[in-house]
Amino acid sequence: MGKESSVPIEPDTQRDLLEASLKVNGVLIAGVPGAGGYDAIFCIIADDGDDLSSTFHQLLMCWQTQQVRVCPLLAREESSGIREEDPERVCNCL
Repeated sequence: MGKESSVPIEPDTQRDLLEASLKVNGVLIAGVPGAGGYDAIFCIIADDGDDLSSTFHQLLMCWQTQQVRVCPLLAREESSGIREEDPERVCNCL
């Protein structure tokens, strides 16, 4: 499909970053969400401390090149369950 549309589903640069991410101890899975094409990857990490976060962050910062920019969007699980938030406290855009 990627060849026929001239849009690589998993470009070499993206595959290389995925493979490097999978070498970090604690990275459980990494892949290309959706249709692929340079815009995103995901990594699921079993992180029980700051060491893994630091190691993974260093990998991403070292990956910056003239052709590739990496901007991590980090999320963590929340153990407090469902709670009500005050939108004015959470978001300064209101």
